[in-house]
Amino acid sequence: MVARFPARVALRTGRPVIIQQQDDPMTVVRQTDHAFLSGFFAREWGNERFTKPEPFSSFCLAAAEHDNGWQEWELAAGVDAKTFTPYTFMTVPTEEHIALYQRGIDRLVKVDLYAGLLVAAHCMELYDRTRATIPGYSAKYVKAQEQHVANDFVQRLRLQQLRLKVDLRNDPSMKSFVDDKLIKINSQRLEALDRLSLYFCMGVEENTTIEAVPLDDEGNEVDCAVRAVGSKQVTIDPYPFRRDPLEIAILARRVPKRRYADDLDFQGELAAASFFNIRYSVRSHGVPNASFAAGR
Repeated sequence: MVARFPARVALRTGRPVIIQQQDDPMTVVRQTDHAFLSGFFAREWGNERFTKPEPFSSFCLAAAEHDNGWQEWELAAGVDAKTFTPYTFMTVPTEEHIALYQRGIDRLVKVDLYAGLLVAAHCMELYDRTRATIPGYSAKYVKAQEQHVANDFVQRLRLQQLRLKVDLRNDPSMKSFVDDKLIKINSQRLEALDRLSLYFCMGVEENTTIEAVPLDDEGNEVDCAVRAVGSKQVTIDPYPFRRDPLEIAILARRVPKRRYADDLDFQGELAAASFFNIRYSVRSHGVPNASFAAGR
């Protein structure tokens, strides 16, 4: 079964913020489509080795909507006036980045408190300077003069999480899930899904390892090796999903790799670009690839 990722409904054409800049033309993927892929992976998570996350529906919602604050930004993404290149999720100015994530968290809290709590925890982790070497971690891109802004944001997120925990503990159906240890484990699962989705959306250029992936709710962890083994074929070892293999498709567009005079110049190229699917087959290390299986 192929997971298809349709365009989001919007007033204008969505703007991408994940760019495979080594390509010419550049391949671009919207941040919200990256999150949609994270949500697909969340719904597939769990097998005889990896425990299914609970509360499952809230966890899947958090994974699928952890970047929903980008929706408005993607309607009119800009060009960096210094480099004349489009902003990406890694180069958006810090104050804009903070505003869009806070908007997304507040939006999600209105729908599902636990999902909002997980996304707030995830966002706070993005600004952990001890992890700034990991691709996508916002702390890596915070300028020294902006650090106080990031620190204030982290403090607001910490207080918001405390309030959400109080509200969730007052709900008998959710109380058992508001254990700090379980919240941390689900937050680690969300991080793993985020990084795995980014790996595919950024072009599968190199092999990678996703560290400290939870095996269960008891604190056991494992490092997952992600390896490109052929054209659009990727293995994960150990493999965390219920179906093996998984067939995925990522919605993308191509635009010229050049200097853009301003926002409208870039947006004009995007409006003229057609969408296409980038397809991958994801399987465990021990499952034969598609070409081998076809010959059996």
